[in-house]
Amino acid sequence: MEILSFDGLAGRPVEAFGSVGVTAQAVFRSEAVGVTVLRVAAGGEVGRHPAPVDQLLVVMQGHGVVQADDGDGESVRAGQAVVWRAGEEHTTRAVDDLTAVVIELAATPQSRQQ
Repeated sequence: MEILSFDGLAGRPVEAFGSVGVTAQAVFRSEAVGVTVLRVAAGGEVGRHPAPVDQLLVVMQGHGVVQADDGDGESVRAGQAVVWRAGEEHTTRAVDDLTAVVIELAATPQSRQQ
């Protein structure tokens, strides 16, 4: 067993696609799965880009707005998750400081109706 702590992790700055105020810290990588802690400062943005593989963004803290191909922005908060399919253009903006876990995988769980 290994216990990981994310407190105080600076992560690496992300500037690709015009991103601003974003850091990423890789947690786990294999051929099938990638797990990254993503932090977006209030007012920051992960610039518009295509998902390289299916992605699941799980918001752990904060409030943001996500936008996909359809152009409509949707509010997301801690306790919510967003699924982007491979190739889907998207962006994430932080209203408040936002911390999320990004899981990249070959297959994502089916969305469930609440």
